[in-house]
Amino acid sequence: MYVALLILYLLIVLVMIVVVLLQEPRTGGGLGIAFGGGVENVIGVKTAPTFFTNLTIGLGAAFGILAFILSMMSGARTATTSVVAKEAGKGTVYKVLQELQRQAPPQAPQGGAVAPATPVQPSPAPAPQQGK
Repeated sequence: MYVALLILYLLIVLVMIVVVLLQEPRTGGGLGIAFGGGVENVIGVKTAPTFFTNLTIGLGAAFGILAFILSMMSGARTATTSVVAKEAGKGTVYKVLQELQRQAPPQAPQGGAVAPATPVQPSPAPAPQQGK
């Protein structure tokens, strides 16, 4: 659904670019006002909306609505978590204990028999004390 809306969004953008470029310029508009253009350009002569004007308004509305929808969908796709939650999910303490166990030199048992290795299990965190 997200990809289909994104493709539709890009098509609207491309069509809107073409429609804006195909529109007739207003009489004497553009930089004419900056270099001594007439008063009618400042006030703006009201003309009847053309097909391209209405199409631009519709495409602009669709552009804004789809931009909002896509931003909401994009925010739902990426879940944000804190650094502490990410590290807790990795089991960092357990990995450190395993690494320390691997680095420690093996000790031979006193009786000459080889004892099987037992994995180190992390102990649960102590419960918080109330009243302090």
